[in-house]
Amino acid sequence: MIRGFLPRLTSTANAVSRFLLDTQIARLAIMAVKLWPWVRLLSVLVALLVIACVILAGLSARTVLTALSPASPVGAWIAAILAALVVLELCAFTTIAGIEAVLQLAHDFGRHRVGVLLALATTLAAIGAFLSVPDATELTTEVWAALGTTAVLLALTGWFQRTYRRPMRGGFRDFHVDVVDARHFLARAAHGA
Repeated sequence: MIRGFLPRLTSTANAVSRFLLDTQIARLAIMAVKLWPWVRLLSVLVALLVIACVILAGLSARTVLTALSPASPVGAWIAAILAALVVLELCAFTTIAGIEAVLQLAHDFGRHRVGVLLALATTLAAIGAFLSVPDATELTTEVWAALGTTAVLLALTGWFQRTYRRPMRGGFRDFHVDVVDARHFLARAAHGA
């Protein structure tokens, strides 16, 4: 009996594992892990996107649970779990599509224009963060989000300037080759390879 049950249990575990690895959030997380040895800053940024998707899914599940729990506690939990899964997948799918769009724009624009756009975005984010701080004693979630976005853009701009805009530096890389490699990497990750 155990010999007949063990292969079924193994095949069920393999099917569940394949299903989980085929989800968009798993692909995004695997992308962050695979990027770590080569480009640590981008790996951290992708990991932050994964965390943001998980937080958004959790907040959506909490909202659904709060709204439906007076009517049916069990149904509210089921609806909250389903809402969390749907929001998690949609957020990860949107993130991957956004990364693809950014890589396409980077391919079309070239390193000089991308550097200028990053510097402009960092400046605008810093101005927005400065204007969103109404009082030094009150730091709301919006203020923290604006400050965090500014910090991330500042780090990304500094890394970009150091890596792609200074040819005399030791770690200088070819921007076009890196963008093409990133697009191939993303295509392989989208197909589960």
